[in-house]
Amino acid sequence: MTRGLLGAATLLALAGGAAAQVDTTARDTTARRDTTARPDTTPAYLPAFAAARPEGPSPRGTRYSFPADSLAFSNVQTLADLLGHIPGVYVARGGFYGQAEIVLYGGRGPAGVEVYWDGVPYLPLGRDSVYLDLGRISLAPLERVDVLVLPATLRVYLITARQQSTATASQVRIATGQASTANYRGSYERRWRSGLGLSLVADYNNNAGIGSSSSTPFNSVDLWLKAEYLPTPRVGVSYQVASSAWKRSPSDVAGLTDHFEYKRRDGIFRLFAAAREDGLGPRLDLTFVTTTAAADSAVIGRSLSQGALAVGSSWGHGHVRVTFRSQDEDRPWQIEGSAAWIPLRPFTLAADARHARYGNSRSGERLHLAAGLALPLGLTLHGDVAWANDLGAPALASDSAQRTTDVSGAVRWDRHRVALEVGLARRDAFVPLGHPAGLRPLGGLGPTQATSYLTVHGALELLPGLHLAGWYFDPYVSGGNDFEPPYHARVSATFYSKFWRVYKSGIFALRGEIAMESWSRGTAGVDSAGNVLALPGATFMETNVEVRIVGVTIFWIQRNMNGMRGSYVPGLDYPRRYQFYGVRWLFTN
Repeated sequence: MTRGLLGAATLLALAGGAAAQVDTTARDTTARRDTTARPDTTPAYLPAFAAARPEGPSPRGTRYSFPADSLAFSNVQTLADLLGHIPGVYVARGGFYGQAEIVLYGGRGPAGVEVYWDGVPYLPLGRDSVYLDLGRISLAPLERVDVLVLPATLRVYLITARQQSTATASQVRIATGQASTANYRGSYERRWRSGLGLSLVADYNNNAGIGSSSSTPFNSVDLWLKAEYLPTPRVGVSYQVASSAWKRSPSDVAGLTDHFEYKRRDGIFRLFAAAREDGLGPRLDLTFVTTTAAADSAVIGRSLSQGALAVGSSWGHGHVRVTFRSQDEDRPWQIEGSAAWIPLRPFTLAADARHARYGNSRSGERLHLAAGLALPLGLTLHGDVAWANDLGAPALASDSAQRTTDVSGAVRWDRHRVALEVGLARRDAFVPLGHPAGLRPLGGLGPTQATSYLTVHGALELLPGLHLAGWYFDPYVSGGNDFEPPYHARVSATFYSKFWRVYKSGIFALRGEIAMESWSRGTAGVDSAGNVLALPGATFMETNVEVRIVGVTIFWIQRNMNGMRGSYVPGLDYPRRYQFYGVRWLFTN
């Protein structure tokens, strides 16, 4: 640790010395003027695929957006870490990095989280064909994550990197830490003036685990390759391959962590044609996807294909889109529609609906309506209604449609240094099916009773650069539901500044954060025998310090810094004062 800090200090000193130097060399006035013609080397910005996320407009407060800095310049290491910033989200962790991280929201089990990779549903496949382990979806290829918050569902849209400049970009990331943690990441992005583009990302992670605990040795390799061709802003084609291979060793103590080896490969072909270059007007999108899961010793390999055809149109105050989608044998086909509109300036309306056909002659429907109203003095009102008669786990033959009606509403206040929102929600009863394979002691979730919820979240800038943020979640039901304890909160204090004026503005940045997540006693589902698991109350704290100079970022993160002896899942411990640190370099040549 000492050597690491000394090395970081040396880098900072060298960077400071280099930036402070002034060129005192006399100008050579004897050289002749070079009149040789040279090609234009100024970077040009080329068209790119539109970000595959819900098109606006949307009521204020119904969507969370995490741009590139939120993924790199923060305490976020996995997608589950990112979603933990959303009120009411509980991340069931089987241990530290490398173990299962199951995101639970709304008491709906696997139906509470939907993930889309560049607009394509990211379906669970392999040993666990019901739950998604969001700790295993690499953030390395992503430039942005958008989350649409419904009363009982999170729709997560992952947007891969879109290189628009002809200046080549590359990045290297190296990190280490306790338990022999090692992380090596590299990326390369290039666009040519012809419209041709190439992007490549490689991400390697490894740790040796902690003996006699649920945090076992782990190794993963994620590769991403994308080739694209956009000769004009009105037409484009791309093909990307995302490959993930990982291995989790069994625990020394039987019954904590199973041996888990897995490989997944997704190939995505996309094509679009638009009538205009500014993103408005009619547009057609065609997508074809193949997904293969293999190398799992517990189940045989499996492949599936998806196809989607979307037709829509956008104008200054709204959009409309219809999508026909065909998936695997469990989801033969479905048709979706979405629309958004600003009929008058203070009002915003949005809606989406879906009819799906499932295997074994099953079917399901859902409808979501949202509305927003902007008021004077920075006040905003927004509300959502989500009705469904749908399946929660189509891959299970025993699943049948459940009818639910969920509503939520909130009042939001935004000023220059303050943002505050108070909301209420009402969710219907629901019976989640299946159990996450990565959390060995957890046999499943119990039925969720009809529940009302109070949510409070906000942010405050106390002083320039000093920010407070947090959320509080409280279900109005005795004892709460599974992984929804009666009191659950997350708060953080962050200092962020570019005050070191010896550097040009924007070159130097310092960020420090201390965060705390706490919850009261509740329930954590049932074990394999059907016995209710008690969820003890816990408080976990973490710190994050990062220094950025030009394209170099030095970071240090410590989890469970308060030495909490509790855990996120009963029976699966979490290490105390686990830390890792490293450096990222970003190049544009």
